[in-house]
Amino acid sequence: MKFSGVLLAALLSLALVPACLAQSSDEQQQARLAEIKQRIETLQQELNQVKGERDQLLKDLEANEKDISELLQRIDKIKSDMQSRGEKLQELKQEQQQLQESRRSMQRRVEQEVAAAYRLGRQEQIKLLLNQQDPQHIARQLRYHDYFLKQRSRVIEDYVSTLDQLATVSSGIEREQDTLARERDQLEEKRRALVSAQNTRQRTLDKLARQLASKSGELDQLNSDRSRLQRLVDEVGRAIASLISPSDDTPFAKQRGRMHWPTSGRRANAFGQRRANGITWTGVTLRAREGAPVKAIHRGRVVFSDYLRGQGMLIILDHGDGYMSLYGHNQSLTRAIGEWVERGDTIAKVGNTGGMSQPGLYFEIRRNGKPQDPTVWCRG
Repeated sequence: MKFSGVLLAALLSLALVPACLAQSSDEQQQARLAEIKQRIETLQQELNQVKGERDQLLKDLEANEKDISELLQRIDKIKSDMQSRGEKLQELKQEQQQLQESRRSMQRRVEQEVAAAYRLGRQEQIKLLLNQQDPQHIARQLRYHDYFLKQRSRVIEDYVSTLDQLATVSSGIEREQDTLARERDQLEEKRRALVSAQNTRQRTLDKLARQLASKSGELDQLNSDRSRLQRLVDEVGRAIASLISPSDDTPFAKQRGRMHWPTSGRRANAFGQRRANGITWTGVTLRAREGAPVKAIHRGRVVFSDYLRGQGMLIILDHGDGYMSLYGHNQSLTRAIGEWVERGDTIAKVGNTGGMSQPGLYFEIRRNGKPQDPTVWCRG
């Protein structure tokens, strides 16, 4: 399969932009990234052209796995919202409990004040003035009396304010409970849709397995997948050549043997190891828990974040000086093309997209498009 002349010329033109782009504004960089993204989308369309029954099945698998990835992201979002609302609801209930205790305490004080006022009667000040006592004593008593009246007024005002707050909090609790009920319904709906999508995916995988029953069929598929990934890496590398490279106090090359693996898991193969069909591994597959975080091994910029046939949900980071890291078969991707990430940032979640039978992360490091042994770069 060959690139159309227009697409190849467009991608090559990105690589021939003068070096002065390094001094261009951030807006120009963003515009260039958007252009690169468009070129990659065009490349994806060409790579995904349906040629036969197997290609159609792979296209169906891609659609299934994209749906599943999107559903899982929506489920995570709903769960996160529900957790936040649950915490807010708990805070409101605690506030309600405190206000109810304050209300009971204030109610007793109000009752005491009302009883005291009743005992003194309505003419306390007049009675004091008519009393035949020393004027200084009367003045002192009037001041005390005024103080008690103001205190009584404050107690009543605080009580009314507490009642108002209690009504507001109770209303807030009802709203949060209603919202939580709706979100639970949405979550259940998404889960049912997820089960349906996963069943559809499994049926597609079964059909593909029958298509790839022979060794020749499996070899053709693996060669096609490898070719597709190599073309993507080569064209992305050419396209980003004119962008400002990631800057870091410690360049990628200086981190040789010091970086952490992108996720915790058992290495299922060795770099360069021959597979049963004769093809050698150009990366390492890490068997990890589904949904486990996938982390950037070094600071860089996202230059690809999408589905690639054979690799599933794939994200590629550019680390400058020709170095890239690739993370494939993810459940979902959390970063978009053009974003900068720091070492240790979560960029994806472990999955089994791309037709994998069990969850795991396929990980590669490349320099100028050529695969490097990840065990030389990552420790542990």
